[in-house]
Amino acid sequence: MIEKLREEEIKEAAEVYIKGLSMEIPEGHGGLEETIKRLRIFECFVHKTDNKIDGLLSFRFNEKECHIDFICALKLRRGIGKMLMKKLADYTLRKRIKFIYSNVSTKDERVMKFYEQCGFRRYGEYYESEDFLLYKVRTKPEDIKGRLTE
Repeated sequence: MIEKLREEEIKEAAEVYIKGLSMEIPEGHGGLEETIKRLRIFECFVHKTDNKIDGLLSFRFNEKECHIDFICALKLRRGIGKMLMKKLADYTLRKRIKFIYSNVSTKDERVMKFYEQCGFRRYGEYYESEDFLLYKVRTKPEDIKGRLTE
């Protein structure tokens, strides 16, 4: 089941966010309190199994663009990430968002492959910090829907 994050679940979601960070973490993304603050800034969809959060997607948007902050699933290869991405695509289509953007660590090929399966393409790169290179990726909500149809 996917739903919007509720305030009373924010600590549990922050713990999932931290567990989901499998790559080198840039400064400011590490602790529980920092993650809770971060999740309060972003909107968030959570995936639950047996009433426990086991996946999340945090994002923010304006009238034309959506920016994904983070997506993770604690259990891989179960379709949780794709379900979250479909939910975001539906949500952004209703809001008439034109593009969805994200950043992917150049060190995390598994995540880059996931984004490509969802219809994202690289369009640049930048350094988050001195030794932390990220790819810039983007797609349109309808491209996600087209790629992830059941």
